[in-house]
Amino acid sequence: MDPPLLVLGAISALLSAATQAVAHALLKSGRDKLVVRGLIGFVGLVVMAPVAWVAPSPEGITGWLAASAGLHALYQLVLIRAYEAADFSTAYPLARGVAPLATTVLGAWLLGEQLSGTSALGVGVTTSGFVCLVAGARLRPAGVVAAVTAGLLTAAYTWVDAQGVRLAPAPMTFIAWFFVCDGVVMSSLALLTRGRRIVSLVRHEGRSGTIAGLASLLTYGAALVALRLLPVGVASALRETSVVFGVLVARGLLRETVGWRRAAGALLVACGGLLVLVGLHR
Repeated sequence: MDPPLLVLGAISALLSAATQAVAHALLKSGRDKLVVRGLIGFVGLVVMAPVAWVAPSPEGITGWLAASAGLHALYQLVLIRAYEAADFSTAYPLARGVAPLATTVLGAWLLGEQLSGTSALGVGVTTSGFVCLVAGARLRPAGVVAAVTAGLLTAAYTWVDAQGVRLAPAPMTFIAWFFVCDGVVMSSLALLTRGRRIVSLVRHEGRSGTIAGLASLLTYGAALVALRLLPVGVASALRETSVVFGVLVARGLLRETVGWRRAAGALLVACGGLLVLVGLHR
């Protein structure tokens, strides 16, 4: 692959990482997290519906879009459970930490992708950083199970989305229709489960949901570009450097205690990301 495309893919993954923690923190801070997630989906639907209308037809990738919408919806429900059962600074790293290693294995097994030794080492260092981030934390079994399950679902939807965006006639076709499908599913779930209370809940969570929705457009739109251009393991490892920003957000925005262990884990994640970048040129 041409170096400029590799650079574009790496920048997209890191841009996704930088905005992802903010979107997740806003979700965590919401009183009714499903309503916040429904608003995130609705924002994506409203913004991307006109783009989907003019983009090349999604014919040939409708199955991938359906699988993606289902996996993302299941992931969001499990993630909400994890955020209800544990601190953001614990649940977020644990959920994201499973993803790079699992995604790399899926990429090698199902897509036949091969990483350089340096990139593979970077994925390993990134994963060890996540382990360090949650070491010594007080975790309830329900929170651990939900967070790890969310991580495995992240690996699954990452692989599906990589296939879909690569098979699409144009990247924007999959990106636009992804947000349309996600918006329909998640806003419908929020409406169906909250019923008549939805109006008052939307009024209360409207600001957080709208801001998180706009951040999510940038976050996952950039991630899909990275998945089109990079091996899925590399894109996932770079994207999960968002945990560094997550630690800062947990400390500064959510006022959670962040000790030396979590700081060291964030540093390992950052070093792993750098090794992945170096490995792109090998």
